[in-house]
Amino acid sequence: MSETSVRIGVPDLLFESGPSALSPTLRESKTFPESHGQMERLRAWSLPVVSEVGVPVEGPLHLLGRLRLGREEYCQRLLTMLILDAPYPRWNSHQKPSEAGSRFLQSLDRLCFQSSTEDEPAIFVDEFDLPGRHDDEPGGAPDQAILWPGRVWMIELKTETGSHREGQLGGYLELARHHYPECQIDLTYLTPPMRTPIPATLAQMRFAHVNWGQVRPLIDETWGRGEETQQGLVQGLFSALDSIGSDWPRWRQEQLRSAAVAGIPQVDDHVAANWLALAVRLADQTGRDGRQRALDGGPEGLEELKQLQVQVRDVLQESDPSGPKRSVQPWLWHADTSGGHALTAVGAETGWEMRLSRLRSA
Repeated sequence: MSETSVRIGVPDLLFESGPSALSPTLRESKTFPESHGQMERLRAWSLPVVSEVGVPVEGPLHLLGRLRLGREEYCQRLLTMLILDAPYPRWNSHQKPSEAGSRFLQSLDRLCFQSSTEDEPAIFVDEFDLPGRHDDEPGGAPDQAILWPGRVWMIELKTETGSHREGQLGGYLELARHHYPECQIDLTYLTPPMRTPIPATLAQMRFAHVNWGQVRPLIDETWGRGEETQQGLVQGLFSALDSIGSDWPRWRQEQLRSAAVAGIPQVDDHVAANWLALAVRLADQTGRDGRQRALDGGPEGLEELKQLQVQVRDVLQESDPSGPKRSVQPWLWHADTSGGHALTAVGAETGWEMRLSRLRSA
């Protein structure tokens, strides 16, 4: 099977076959000339981008220093900010792509499915929430989604071949069909060059596997020759993609060595939280005093947060029936549906946080 593959679950009369002949060859990275020097490169990375509405957008180095993100989440955030020409949004919030972002998405659509709904307005979502179909199913959250009245197009990004999970892609398609039964369901898997089993598809479903080497020219064409700060976002993304296969924490520290000169804050890398253990300790405290608590931090994405909630629930259910933890329920607070205000900085930024509450019957 080629590195780029498409499964189409509808008659060929309705949809053309996929881009199986597209070359997976990686394009050479766009880099700053050596004459720019380290400080010029640092300046381009650290300057904020000003969006169409005048709101500063976080630069790559500032983002790299402020949060302890993995390579995948870092690349996802940079690409999302480019598409929106705006600060990174709350998870699962509906956003409008910028004009340049819309052009990029149209080009990616043509690459994946030889189609483009460019005349129709679209909604862009980062961390697209697909709730579980029952209480024991955590659900999923593809990295990005573009929504139209009759179509759901999901995009899952990978930079680490080891992060591919069996059943993940098929699970997204099944959940999307469950929640959007009348829509065309499309899924793009954007990864380094690697072989991936094609998930089963049904009618009105399409799947495309493309690699970063095919998408980089689209990013470069859209934003690579814009303002210096826009080029800084592209450079930050391309540099991270060039680091694929290397030790990410070491690469991250190398990029941040000069960050103190630019006044960029840096998170303490020596603090490595065990979120499951921390949540269980908070549950024990809540079980004793009845005060609701929230996990200040946690996984980098919504899907991982959902999985953590299930893990915490299982640990609490298996705890001593007479102990304080047994009376505590973990749940996910969502800014748009739960009411009230975030209890943590992470909740305020993403719009989601895990909370622990003691059951009334306890």
